[in-house]
Amino acid sequence: MLSANDLVEDPARITSIVEHTNVDPAATEDEIRDLCRDVRDHDFRAAVVVPYHAPLAADLLDDRAAVVAVIGFPYGIQNAPAKVAEAEELLEHADELDMVMNRTAFANDDHAAVVQDVAAVAEAVGEATLKCIIEAPALSPEEIRTAAALVEEGGADVVKTAVGYDGPTDPADVEAIRAAVDADIGVKASGGISTFEGALEMVRAGATHIGTSSGVEIVESING
Repeated sequence: MLSANDLVEDPARITSIVEHTNVDPAATEDEIRDLCRDVRDHDFRAAVVVPYHAPLAADLLDDRAAVVAVIGFPYGIQNAPAKVAEAEELLEHADELDMVMNRTAFANDDHAAVVQDVAAVAEAVGEATLKCIIEAPALSPEEIRTAAALVEEGGADVVKTAVGYDGPTDPADVEAIRAAVDADIGVKASGGISTFEGALEMVRAGATHIGTSSGVEIVESING
């Protein structure tokens, strides 16, 4: 696992945990080509796209980096069978899936439904990596810890902070997640991260993955 000390000694290693992202619903094929070119040129860990663009990203990257597709995006309100169907179809092209937890169930304290939702998708994806977004910026620290524990119980491999629609992720959000889950569960910090120092701060807080639409800017800021 890449540590903050590793990054201080060799900042260029940040690219190994950056998941370069374009999940704009209006993203064009040309923009996804640009995204994947950036991933190849900078050796980013992954490209994150909406389902429509997963086949194109898979073709462009050709196993040079992971293709990550979002499901239940952006609010997680779809029922579990819908998310499962989406996941099963996407696995033909995507290596990993970033799903959104059922935020409505969580808001209504229906913790069993949150766990069952994640568990259904986890079963469908099998050995593929499943990340689950809890939208931490919209939650209190206690709610963040509760949500993280629930999605871990459901079988998520990584707890992801946010889709970014409720504001930027704070390092304290990452710390709260890290404190709530086992050491072998990853934490993906996403939302408002656009510099190397910002990414480094997230890693110090416990992040193992960085989701950002500003991957190139992060690299360029290393010597800025």
